[in-house]
Amino acid sequence: MNWRSIPEDDFCLLARSYHLAAKRLAGTLDLDGGPIADFDAGPVLSMYRRAVELHLKVLVLGDGGNFLPTKPDELSVHKTRSLSWLTQFVMKIVTTLKWEDEFRAQGIEDLSQFMAFVEEVNAIDPSFHAFRLPVRTDAPRPGQGDVRRAVREFTDRADALIDLLASTADALAATWDLQRETAVPGVDLDHRDDFEPTIQ
Repeated sequence: MNWRSIPEDDFCLLARSYHLAAKRLAGTLDLDGGPIADFDAGPVLSMYRRAVELHLKVLVLGDGGNFLPTKPDELSVHKTRSLSWLTQFVMKIVTTLKWEDEFRAQGIEDLSQFMAFVEEVNAIDPSFHAFRLPVRTDAPRPGQGDVRRAVREFTDRADALIDLLASTADALAATWDLQRETAVPGVDLDHRDDFEPTIQ
């Protein structure tokens, strides 16, 4: 698919589609079948990784970018597969708007937990050439019988993360619309060097 031909507003629909597909595929996994079945989780987790990547890009390239001092290069954002790099922009947006207290979900209580979980998702190989089951560093490594629990825990947290990113995108769009409606006539809000959000 050529991203240049996709309207910007449709990226959020593409991100949503990856998330829905990942959830549906996760629901079909039979992880009790031994070591071969363990590999069946790879494509599911890769789809979750792609969904998170797209949701981060929606935030950075969409209305969230309006709250950055300088928007990142659009081509670089589209080309990157680094969730860590994209997350730095999202964290800057959240702190600029002072939304740290509201930016939370199940299993994500603050920005440090947000970044830590994104790092786990980032560890999933984006090119599908290798697979490593992401697990919490504070939990014992899963044995063969624990794979189902580890995958379920990961997908539950990924669902919460993706829902948080999607609701943040909606809130950013509403906040930007409000900024534009209440702007002083003659002030160019698109001039990033002079813009400082007034959201408290």
